[in-house]
Amino acid sequence: MKGWEIVATATILVDSDDSMMFQMDSSWVSGHQSKAMGVPWMPIVGNGEQEQEVRELEDGLIAGERPESVESWFEKRGLVPPTYTSEIPSDWDSLVVGAIRSDYQKTRIEQMAHRLGVSIHTPLWHHDSESHMRDLVAHGFRLKITSVSSDGLGEDWVGRVIDDSSLGELIALSASHRFHVDGEGGEYETIVLDGPCFEYPIHVVGEVTWSGSRGLLAISEAGPSESSDK
Repeated sequence: MKGWEIVATATILVDSDDSMMFQMDSSWVSGHQSKAMGVPWMPIVGNGEQEQEVRELEDGLIAGERPESVESWFEKRGLVPPTYTSEIPSDWDSLVVGAIRSDYQKTRIEQMAHRLGVSIHTPLWHHDSESHMRDLVAHGFRLKITSVSSDGLGEDWVGRVIDDSSLGELIALSASHRFHVDGEGGEYETIVLDGPCFEYPIHVVGEVTWSGSRGLLAISEAGPSESSDK
């Protein structure tokens, strides 16, 4: 919508139990998203250590190649790596980041961009939460909830698709239980399975696990949806 040429996407694959910077739940599916968009994918393995995460991203962007650690990351989890589309170009000059309200994330990425000598764009920064979610649904993005960790969001929300109906429920629950409707406080995580920039929708297979007040959809398989009509 901005008219930019997207030459590649980059993803940190966290090789630990936690990360202050990057989403962990099913982040590897971004390789399938990249393929659906027809752009190269740059996976970068990170160890999840707070003071090292951005430096690991920076080193990966500078290297511009996929290290052997990526294959090891998938093998360790018994996952099949997405089929890569093409080589990463070396002449990129800008980063686009999806930060909405996290100053912690935005500031560190901005500092990294300065060190790399590239510009940075955060087109979603400080978007109104409800408007942001309504815009995603209205523009045809298909979002599946992969984890929940908030009062008001029970096991039935894990794996649920956010559409006009479920978004109305989510907005009502966020008001009554006082959580961020866009999940920016970590109340839930999502994955995009289709959108206007995709050549085809993505189908995923996974198992729901629930512990106390938290739930997770552990995705084990992903690929083009057989019901694609694009």
